[in-house]
Amino acid sequence: MSRSATFMAPITVGSLDDLQRAHLFYDELQRGHFCLAFQAVVATHDPERILYRESLLRHENGGLGFNPFPLLERLHVIRPLDHRVLNTMIGLLQAHPGLTLGCNISALSTVMDKDWDSTLEVLAGDQSVSRRLVVEITESTVPPCHNSAVELVTHLRNSGCQVAVDDFGSGFGTLAFIQQSQPDIIKIDQSYIQRARSNAQGELTLKYLLELCKTLAPCVIVEGIETPEDLQRAQSLGSEWLQGYLFGRPGFALADLPGIQRVSA
Repeated sequence: MSRSATFMAPITVGSLDDLQRAHLFYDELQRGHFCLAFQAVVATHDPERILYRESLLRHENGGLGFNPFPLLERLHVIRPLDHRVLNTMIGLLQAHPGLTLGCNISALSTVMDKDWDSTLEVLAGDQSVSRRLVVEITESTVPPCHNSAVELVTHLRNSGCQVAVDDFGSGFGTLAFIQQSQPDIIKIDQSYIQRARSNAQGELTLKYLLELCKTLAPCVIVEGIETPEDLQRAQSLGSEWLQGYLFGRPGFALADLPGIQRVSA
């Protein structure tokens, strides 16, 4: 699920320009004002069965008055955020062996660098952690280097992690990248279940997309399930895994992880 839905209730930021907004975001992050909320991915025929919980970054006061993620991608300054969130996830998994968690990274962050070297070393050294981590690569922008992105996915999978392509069908993702990187999971963007609600063509499109995705990855998740009718439709089309408000909105606390989990420098 895209991170863009997590900043709904704004606080006033006036007439700040993009660079000032980016500074504001990282200043708030440095102060520990961002928290992780979690939403479950569940089995279609048994919603009590949880595949993993996706983490979503939220401001403790409800919002910044703007969605920072497209801004950070546009300014090419999202990589520090992705590494901080990923390191926070690793810490949570180390401390709570019963959890399986997922987190988003931008396609802009799929470039091998010293931060990835150290992270991959940690993950490869403790597969009891890496096996419980799902790294979701968003489709909202193009990877800086196709070959480097494929290399990173290979390293992540070799370390024991699962890799997901998030919001498939909504952005810049290509079949060539998926075929070469061989992700473990494809998440179909919520816009497809939304269109399937309104007309037969939309439902047919979702059916064919679901069938295609099943040939590309062993696990396919339909996002955006909000109503019992959505659930019934997804079941009839053969979906095995689902995510959406019908099964619970993102929450700060988990049954096995009480309290609010903050992300900071």
